[in-house]
Amino acid sequence: MHNSQDPVMQQKREVLARFLGVGTADLRVSNGHLYGFKAFFYGNDAAYLVLSDAEATRAAENSVQEKLWLICLESLFAYFDIDSTPPDLVGKIKTKEIRQANEEIKKLIHHTCGMEPLKKRMLAFGNRKNLLADYDQAEHYLDGFFIYRLY
Repeated sequence: MHNSQDPVMQQKREVLARFLGVGTADLRVSNGHLYGFKAFFYGNDAAYLVLSDAEATRAAENSVQEKLWLICLESLFAYFDIDSTPPDLVGKIKTKEIRQANEEIKKLIHHTCGMEPLKKRMLAFGNRKNLLADYDQAEHYLDGFFIYRLY
């Protein structure tokens, strides 16, 4: 188990433990980063981001460019009132293909309006929880931190 000496990470661990009703020892910190921040794992099938308000905004901005394929498909399906969701697609194509599609969409946006206006507009509509909480699109607040369940 990864034990962080960082007091902010320890505080986040304690907040998440209280939120889940578990002990801090039940939570593991990720080795890598997601959207620029460490995640916490609980058991084998739950992961969370615990972020300050400013961190949550930065993470959401970072997530926009990683989820362009998802944003485009959701928008397209909603526009044409198609009863399907992008997650229906995930099991049918390879992760490499999704990443390639995302990179191509990123190029299109770069050569048109640019990424910054898209990020700002996405967040202006209150999409932070949708961008960060893949599991339930919910934003929970406890003791100065926002909690997002990833899966």
